Parts: sequence; structure tokens; C-alpha cells
Amino acid sequence: MSTKEATRERLLEAAERVFAKKGYYEAAVDEIVQQSNTSKGSVYFHFPNKESLFLAVMDHLGNRLIRKVEQRVAEVANPSQRLDVALTATLETLTKHHTISKLLLSKGTGMGPAFSRKRNEIFAQFVALITGLLDDVLPSRAAADLDREVVAYAWLGAISQVVE
Repeated sequence: MSTKEATRERLLEAAERVFAKKGYYEAAVDEIVQQSNTSKGSVYFHFPNKESLFLAVMDHLGNRLIRKVEQRVAEVANPSQRLDVALTATLETLTKHHTISKLLLSKGTGMGPAFSRKRNEIFAQFVALITGLLDDVLPSRAAADLDREVVAYAWLGAISQVVE
């Protein structure tokens, strides 16, 4: 990993902690700089503003969650068990890593449309994963009668309520 990549990673990790603790509006770039042992110039080199940093943190966390679920699901051959493993991995990840759940589910809600768009983008990736798993489980006749995307969003909504 290059120095540039390492600095960006430190900034994302520090921003994750600060945003999870304080939310978007209360988080200060100076605190992120301090926790990352970088400079304000480094922040603004990698991210044009605080909003872009927050959205990059959300991407980072969303990708981490999806990768973790995909890794766990890949270890299982049975389609029904894969769906169970996906649910379990999602719940375990969100309950063990409060930062992920706080930022993806609530800490940016006051940020407005940019947060909503980014969260919807991450949720759509997650829903695509779940829809694919549902396709593997349901016989083609049942799949034709069921909107798997709606089921996947309902599943995600239920998880959000449980974890939040």
C-alpha cells in the first residue's frame, strides 16, 4: 500500500470513529485530523469537503458489510443455508460493529439528499445480494409469484429496526 493509500485509509478510519460518535454535523474535521495523525491538507487532498469524506466512509462501511456477508455465504453450498448465513452474518456484523450500523442506519439522516442517495445506493447493492440468494432458494414458480426485491427490502428494513 502506498503512502497516499495509507493516509487515505487512516483518514477513513478516523472519520468513521468521529462520525459514529458525533454524527455528521457535530463532527469536526480538526478532530478527524487529530485522530488520523495527518493534516488538514491531507483531508482536503483526498476529499474536497466534509460531505465527500462522510460519503466515502459510508461507501467503505457498506462495502465492508457486503464483503463480509459474501465471504460467509461463499463457504456454504446449500442455497437455504446460504440465505440463513447471510442473515446471521448481517446481524452479527451490524451488532458487533456499531460504527457500521450507526453510520449506515442513522448518523447521517440529517444530512439530507446526499446521505439518502448514498444509503439507497448501498442498500441497493445489499438487496441485489439478497435477491440473488432468494433466486437460488425459490423454485421458479414461487419466484414468479413473489417480488424478491420487495422481500429483500423488507428483510433489510427489519434488520435496520432490530439493529438500530
